[in-house]
Amino acid sequence: MDGMRAPVHSRGPTAAAASWTRACRVLGVHRFGAGAGGETAAQLQSLALAESTKGNYANKWMAFVAFCQASGYTYLPATTETVACYLGFIFERGTVAPGTLQSYLTPVNAVHALMQMERPAIGPLLIALRHGYARAYVNLTGGLRCKRLPLPAAVLLRFAHLGLTTADAGLRRRLAGLVMTGLTFSRPGGGANLRRKDVTLTGDNIKVQIIDYKHGARTDRERILIDVPRRGDGKHDAPFRLVHMHMSAVGMATADGDQPCFSPVGDLRALPTEVATVWMREALYLLDVHPPDGGMYAGHSLRAGAATGYRAIGGELDACAQLMGMKDKSTDVVSAAYVDALAVADDAARELYDRFLRAQR
Repeated sequence: MDGMRAPVHSRGPTAAAASWTRACRVLGVHRFGAGAGGETAAQLQSLALAESTKGNYANKWMAFVAFCQASGYTYLPATTETVACYLGFIFERGTVAPGTLQSYLTPVNAVHALMQMERPAIGPLLIALRHGYARAYVNLTGGLRCKRLPLPAAVLLRFAHLGLTTADAGLRRRLAGLVMTGLTFSRPGGGANLRRKDVTLTGDNIKVQIIDYKHGARTDRERILIDVPRRGDGKHDAPFRLVHMHMSAVGMATADGDQPCFSPVGDLRALPTEVATVWMREALYLLDVHPPDGGMYAGHSLRAGAATGYRAIGGELDACAQLMGMKDKSTDVVSAAYVDALAVADDAARELYDRFLRAQR
């Protein structure tokens, strides 16, 4: 079997998302016609997915098409057997873990659904093949995948100190983005793509509104509003100082409210969700921080680290769920998926999160 090779998709997310939108509109116009409401219905169909999801779907669909064309298979409509061969091809490349395999199958089903064709990437045969894929992958890689861990509060606090002392403005901006994400309990994309107009500064507060987030629009949710107060009584507060200083600099550098807070001034493009993981790896490398054996840190480690740190210092689960923007304040999800119940409270967790305890009293 070949060694590790490049992923099977490579198109840029912006161009891919645009191609998906165009296809949805063309198909929608054909399906709904030119009568009253037809054009709008086609547009609504094109808006069903978030831009990042459209880009992912388009990339993965084109990868499937390229495989079929190179192998002599029919891709539209595709058969379940063709999809099975595609799974074999993906496994041979050695770049796709079982946990992300569904992201390669869903776009195939989605395109067939758009074309009102039977979805080929479902059923007992695919379930059996995916079980086999998972077992073979474990054998190939020498064990189960590494566990994604919450980022320790002490590490995030070191990010803040590095941001306050570095002379590299770009590094300071990226570290401020990581710290802001941790302070606001955000998903990586939500923290990275805050805009200037979403953040209001006072001397002792950073007020943040997260206007869109995963599943928020689709389920008709409300915006998430978070008030990040400065710690009182002259306590150390490097995280607040770094973020406040950075946001003040952004405010002085531009009047454009759509300026992303953690992109270079003048660059108004949205950042990909994966950027938080890239920034984190850079910071971990600079600080020579390594996860425990069998563990890993990724973008969502910031959100889990925030929940863990807050809970460790005595924060209540329902307050944690509210800060995280959980639907119906789901404490079960917070406890099961984000909080490391064995984490011990330390000074770093208090410096980052006791501000929210104070705010509740």
